Amino acid sequence: MGFREWLREKLKEKNISQFELARLSGVSQSAISRWLRGLRDPDRDSILKVARALGASEKDIALLLGLAEGTLFAVEESEVSVPLLSGEIPCGTPVNGFEEYIVGTVPLNESLLSLRIGQAHRAGLRLFAVRARGDSMVGKGIVHGDFVIFSPDIEVQSGDIGVVDIEDEGLCIKQVFFQGNTVILQSANPAYPPLVFVDRPVRIVGKVLLSLSFH
Repeated sequence: MGFREWLREKLKEKNISQFELARLSGVSQSAISRWLRGLRDPDRDSILKVARALGASEKDIALLLGLAEGTLFAVEESEVSVPLLSGEIPCGTPVNGFEEYIVGTVPLNESLLSLRIGQAHRAGLRLFAVRARGDSMVGKGIVHGDFVIFSPDIEVQSGDIGVVDIEDEGLCIKQVFFQGNTVILQSANPAYPPLVFVDRPVRIVGKVLLSLSFH
């Protein structure tokens, strides 16, 4: 099934309009309309945003992006158990209450994990999962309730999405930009203004590697 057919079925199944999908995904309604009419093909970043907004499974996303053939999922795959940390990290206004305690694990298909982040997890790279809350990162494919996988062992570069600890406020998920002594935390939803910190401590907890929708 091609992307256009898949998108039509999902919109009908979830009873979501093109306008609502545009709001949820951060992709313009005109672009979605052109895809559905077969006038233009979406790029991979747009496919990912739309698929996340529609709650697509990781299997569906991998197939839509052409990262895997259907046969990849035809056999039983080994799993990687990623520790799940307590508390939800907001994607909007930072809040207090994050506790670095492991309350469970998130099982990930190892082949799929390798497709997304390579083999680094086999070399001792630490991975953690947290649940996202809010809609400020929908433009980057992170929606409310997603499992967000991040690593504290990878340095966050300007433009990366990171898990950030703001002193006296708490944690959030944001796109991080560094400009001299200024740190800018950018949402991926125009409804939320950027957070700008000049000479104020902002601790980067880890780099976000991927988000997973199991709902």
